[in-house]
Amino acid sequence: MALLTVLYVLLGSISFIIFYIYWKYIYTKKCLYHMFRNQGIPCEPFVPFVGQLSDIRRASVNDNAMDYRLALAKKHGYVYVSGFGPSIHLNVMEPDMLADVFGRSHAQDYNKPEDTVAVFEPLIGKHNLLTSEGEEHDRARKMLNPAFNFIKLQSMIPIIVDQTSRAIDDLLSSAKQGQVVDLQTEFTNLTLAIISSSAFGKSLETMKNAKQIVSHAFNDLLAAIAYRTMRAINVMPIICRLPFWRKNIVDKGSREIFQFVDQIIADRRSHRSTSLSTNEDLLDLLLTAVDNEGEFFSNEEIKDQALTFVFAGHETTGHLITWIMYILMTHNDVLQVCREEIDRVLPNGTPPDAERISKLVVCEAIIQETLRLYPPAPFMIRKCIREHIIGSKEHRQIQVPVGATILLNSYVLHRREEFWPRPEEFDYTRWIRDPITGLKPKLTHPFCYLPFAAGPRNCIGQNFALLEAKIMLAALVQRCQFELEPGQKIIPETCVTMSPKYGLRAKIAQR
Repeated sequence: MALLTVLYVLLGSISFIIFYIYWKYIYTKKCLYHMFRNQGIPCEPFVPFVGQLSDIRRASVNDNAMDYRLALAKKHGYVYVSGFGPSIHLNVMEPDMLADVFGRSHAQDYNKPEDTVAVFEPLIGKHNLLTSEGEEHDRARKMLNPAFNFIKLQSMIPIIVDQTSRAIDDLLSSAKQGQVVDLQTEFTNLTLAIISSSAFGKSLETMKNAKQIVSHAFNDLLAAIAYRTMRAINVMPIICRLPFWRKNIVDKGSREIFQFVDQIIADRRSHRSTSLSTNEDLLDLLLTAVDNEGEFFSNEEIKDQALTFVFAGHETTGHLITWIMYILMTHNDVLQVCREEIDRVLPNGTPPDAERISKLVVCEAIIQETLRLYPPAPFMIRKCIREHIIGSKEHRQIQVPVGATILLNSYVLHRREEFWPRPEEFDYTRWIRDPITGLKPKLTHPFCYLPFAAGPRNCIGQNFALLEAKIMLAALVQRCQFELEPGQKIIPETCVTMSPKYGLRAKIAQR
């Protein structure tokens, strides 16, 4: 009798698990799929659990991951439905609709999806601007805004100049030995050194084993996260906790990085470190900022926010400057115009300062055009928490149900012919400021260019990233000559951020 009871309990438990999996990962997803299909939205085939994941992975193996996304837009238009693992995505690249999703009209109706939070949690925790929601996000945003005001950013210029100068010295030293270097690796290491010095008051070289711990841990952890993301491991709560699919690498990298930042915070609290800038750095602000109730950030919030700025502040900018140098090495006319401006504004090796940096309008335009063609973070995703309508009666409207996931691919958006004449052509003159007013040319649509997202959740550090990129670009062109190694494949690919899939190898010489 007891055995029979156990059997009934076991069968009941198995039945419940099967029903739960069917309900959560098949039935509800298929309902969303048909809700969109019934509105006349083009759809890729509904495939339970995997969606178009096999097609995406095949495209990646064949070195055409981003071409696959462009082909879907060509096939369906700029609003369509596809699947990524068990998730159903409403892909939207229509600026009018994006204005509703990311602008202030409906921004409060969206959260970051749980699977997105799960992807980033091992890297930056939960309590940060990237993954937090609602009141927690709004409170942190208000407390952190002062870190990125104009005066604070200006005080960071000497740090960026110094770290860039050191990195160029090392590159030129390697060049004397005739080495070919991977610029992607070099620039990512440089931006990591810059954000560490700017945020924590310490360069990685001054901290014991820091460079090895941070760069290796970050690289290993990001590679493991990419591997798990492309297999939709993180979107299934039970499976993602199992000790498979490089879970050990995720746990080890997460532990090492968290311990590293804990030590940095402890050093600052005990006055063993100070800001390297003339103002407070990010860590000072995290330790002293108070909200409207007079409350400080908790220790966990300080760590998670700091980790977020390290990750977001080096990975994306490192890849941006990599793409910029690729453009300069393959567009000699752009390089010559850029070099002429830098030689005029920064003669005889003059280091950049705030006044001279503002005069580098061609450099600024090159950065903006590179962001258009190669946005470092092209995928932005939101989950609907309140049903509403996006679009306009004049063009098209879509009823967005609760639970629906909106996916924006700015790589595709930035290549739409309606908004960008000759969209595949690199044309920095699109961004040249008016010489009289100093204003940039007006966009065809305010939501046709979104390298840093938009609305209340746009990138808080975008001005720091643009300043950093401009200083790095000016110093590199001022001091170096680069020659692209022939025969290599330069393929843009994205998992967490977009970078050249196989790196960017080049020879460097003193100019």
